[in-house]
Amino acid sequence: MKSFDETVDLRSIQQYLYCPHRFGLMENNCSWAENIFVNKGNLAHKHVSEGDFSSSKGVLQERSIRIYNDEWGLFGVLDSLEFKKSEYGTYIPAYGGTYVVSIVEYKVTAPKNGNIRKDEHMQLLGQKICVDSLFGCDSQTYFYYSDTRKREKIEFCKEDYTFFAETLKQIRQIKQNGTIPPIKDDQYCGGCSMKDICLPPKRSKT
Repeated sequence: MKSFDETVDLRSIQQYLYCPHRFGLMENNCSWAENIFVNKGNLAHKHVSEGDFSSSKGVLQERSIRIYNDEWGLFGVLDSLEFKKSEYGTYIPAYGGTYVVSIVEYKVTAPKNGNIRKDEHMQLLGQKICVDSLFGCDSQTYFYYSDTRKREKIEFCKEDYTFFAETLKQIRQIKQNGTIPPIKDDQYCGGCSMKDICLPPKRSKT
């Protein structure tokens, strides 16, 4: 089990991979700002968090689930966790039966050209690591896109887990050292809610 100082919020994984500099400002400089993109994301999650439990067409759905994994030192909140009854599923004591467990992460828009962003991909993997440990299962993972009203199944490979572990190591180093990484040369800042705080000199008009 990791100490408190070593634990990582699942949101931090997405924030760090999106922009290490932005993550450093938020983590070590306590900076934050919202814009229209942040607000849209909040609205996409709003209907998920309005209720804790529902059942439809034989699928049980829990919302805003708090999850953790002591071995990896992870914690966070899931948008939606679904349990579909199946003889090939995992036994879930709370429901007294075997179920296929599925994670559903809500997003505002589907990715262009079908290319899922690395930061969102790894955030979903972190959720899977926690859920698999808590329920003793091999959960299925999905993104649900509000604009298309469709979900996409996501798969992970061994290399993804290796990359994820290295990312956690880098995040912990930043937290422990109190550093703010420099802005990446190829970082896109146009839609960032913290652009006015960060003020990258060559990107302020991006």
